[in-house]
Amino acid sequence: MATRISVTVKGLTGLDDPDRMLGELEAETGLSWCSRAVDEGRVLTGGIVEIVLVAVVGKATEMAVSSAVDAVKRIVERWREERLDPPETSVVTESVPDSAAEPAAEGLDG
Repeated sequence: MATRISVTVKGLTGLDDPDRMLGELEAETGLSWCSRAVDEGRVLTGGIVEIVLVAVVGKATEMAVSSAVDAVKRIVERWREERLDPPETSVVTESVPDSAAEPAAEGLDG
């Protein structure tokens, strides 16, 4: 079994924030990450967005799952601390079939 790590960011973010966080996650963990915006339909929230960043840790990955999750949590916390009004974030892991750990994490872009 492989492990999928999902980071959800919900709240006000800058235009380049998702790309910046993706870059930091890839650099720190060495994993391939993908991003997708969550379609919440028409909302009157004035720019509140939900973004999900996903990576899959397979058996062939050099970084252990617990190390990857710890690194992700550090990055997310550091990223939140840099903001005056930090968005809500969560880090979730789930077991997925090994086929989900294929290179480029096919099918995760939404």
